[in-house]
Amino acid sequence: MTQSAMKLLENVGAVVWAPEKTEKKLMIKVQGATVIAAEYNQISASIMDAAKGTLKGIMGYGVGCNHIDVAAATERGIYVANCKGSNVEAVAELAIALMLNISRGVHVGDHFIREGRWRSGQNGKLPRVLKGEELVRKTLGLVGMGEIGRKVARIAKGFEMRILAFDPYLAPETIRQVGAEPADLSTLMRQADYASVHVPLSAETKGLIGQKEIALMKPTAYLINTSRGAVLDEGALVTALQEKKIAGAGLIVFTVEPPPVRSPLLKLDNAVVTPHIGGITEEAIAEMSRMTAEECVRITRGEVPLNLVNRKELAAKGIHV
Repeated sequence: MTQSAMKLLENVGAVVWAPEKTEKKLMIKVQGATVIAAEYNQISASIMDAAKGTLKGIMGYGVGCNHIDVAAATERGIYVANCKGSNVEAVAELAIALMLNISRGVHVGDHFIREGRWRSGQNGKLPRVLKGEELVRKTLGLVGMGEIGRKVARIAKGFEMRILAFDPYLAPETIRQVGAEPADLSTLMRQADYASVHVPLSAETKGLIGQKEIALMKPTAYLINTSRGAVLDEGALVTALQEKKIAGAGLIVFTVEPPPVRSPLLKLDNAVVTPHIGGITEEAIAEMSRMTAEECVRITRGEVPLNLVNRKELAAKGIHV
């Protein structure tokens, strides 16, 4: 949280930040809390009940709410809010950066220089991965056309890319309005030179990109995932990369975070990986901090948070939202 955001909360009572590493410690800390703000801590039904009836809201510091038991909160009439929209620019730019990096072998070139292999490159012995490809006029397939997917599409237009988009929750005309062509998932995976995943993790999206979908990709294609690790079958991806069934992948999310140091994924030159830093920019952090503080203030005042995640479910229970 930024200092300016903390200042907003100075005179607001009963807002508890949740950095505790164990559920038991957190259960003690939240007693009497009106709002719990959490970035990574699992906020379970037990933690909600430990607030002893005073809890009105849970604020996710970020966009994802997978660490919050939203169903349990809804059952108890508790607001769950997030920082929707705060990291759109950051994640979209990183997705494009991964495309550029993996298709030009920037990560390999960095090691090439550091290992003193420049002279061998002058003799025509450059690694194949350093003989890159351009994004210009390639086909980009976007799996998910929420705010981040749409921003990626707008940036990609600057590379004159053809945009395919799969999003079963959007009307085809809505997709066309942002300059993309609607496509089913199979068509997208077959035609894309770059397939970039931008969906939230849910029961419907878990394992969405599996062995079947990866097998549809061209051997010259790249897969980018900046959403959630469980959306992608990581084992199937590793096999495809090892066997050169696809050209490469760029990932900031993994099935297990952090990935084990012995993970075969980390040994591949045709994969570029970073920590889960999609929304970690100075600008995104400032925006998340501001939104978190302002939403916490609203909840303590008895107001409905603007970015209410469980609005529909609470309304069905007859709670004013």
